[in-house]
Amino acid sequence: MMLLDILLLITLVIWLVSFCFGCYRVWAETKSVPIERLRQIWMEEEKLYGGLPAGLRRPDELDEAWEQRFASQISEPFPLLSRFLSRRRFAQWLEREIKRAHVNWDVGLTLAILLLLTVSGFSFTAIVLTIFAPEISSFWRLVIAFSVASVSPLMLISWLRYKQRQFIRRVETVIPDTLALMANSLRAGMGFQQAIELVAMEGLPPLREEFAVVSRATTLGASLEEALQGLVERVPSTELELVVTAVLVQREVGGSMARLLDIAASTVRNRLRLRQEIRAETSLTRGSAFALAFGLPVLVLAFANFASIITGDELWSAPMFTNPTGLKAWIVIILLEAGGWFWLKRVLETLEG
Repeated sequence: MMLLDILLLITLVIWLVSFCFGCYRVWAETKSVPIERLRQIWMEEEKLYGGLPAGLRRPDELDEAWEQRFASQISEPFPLLSRFLSRRRFAQWLEREIKRAHVNWDVGLTLAILLLLTVSGFSFTAIVLTIFAPEISSFWRLVIAFSVASVSPLMLISWLRYKQRQFIRRVETVIPDTLALMANSLRAGMGFQQAIELVAMEGLPPLREEFAVVSRATTLGASLEEALQGLVERVPSTELELVVTAVLVQREVGGSMARLLDIAASTVRNRLRLRQEIRAETSLTRGSAFALAFGLPVLVLAFANFASIITGDELWSAPMFTNPTGLKAWIVIILLEAGGWFWLKRVLETLEG
């Protein structure tokens, strides 16, 4: 019991330090003007006065200067942790996942959030077990608390993967129109590099920003093949990888690039339409899977307890919270529910392609 009390005291101290640090970060952020607000003010003044005064730079140069100044004023929240983890393989993998998810976090902040979630899960589970199940031994309480705390990294990774899927879905939606724009620019007499620059200026977000990175990389000396491979690395989309592979092969063997882009745009558009049709056909199956995994067990538990309340007896699920066998049954139920949900999710992802 003494070990558990010490661990709870440590988690309380970590909570307090995290809360104070969060208050400091909010106070520091409120003192600085966000870059988006500066851009908005500049655009309003440009519309009001009808252009740039003499001697000032272009808006893109001014935006770049603002971004550099804003970035120089913002320091990393955990510089020591970031420097310590800069050469670790896990930190490099986590940084790649963060960039793919397009989340404005660094590795130090992500690991700090991960540590906070882990400590919070451990302490919350230990407190709940201490209050509602004091008959459980300290060893099993520690085991259960550590098991719940180990779920926190999986939750963070799952959230990053969810953000990645959201971004990839938005990118794949605009791929056909982007390829059509590139094909039309090639027919108009532009080169492939000029077509990429046109997409970077006139394309649809969020793919426009990614092509801007490609154009900037080639300007700084990288080859077009390296820049396009970097695009696939940042946006791991099957459709985009298919297009980039076809473009690189076409540049090697020769032929009409405009016709290739038209065919690729039509292919991607048909694949996306087919995927939407499959998703619509499996919508009932996905709803049934969610109901079987979460809705039905919760409804059965609620109605059974409601019936016991009406009859005036003890709650039907009361022994599951007080008896050690009932608590073990909860662990088995949670494991079975999680396993069934992951299995159903895997089956649905296979059906959707």
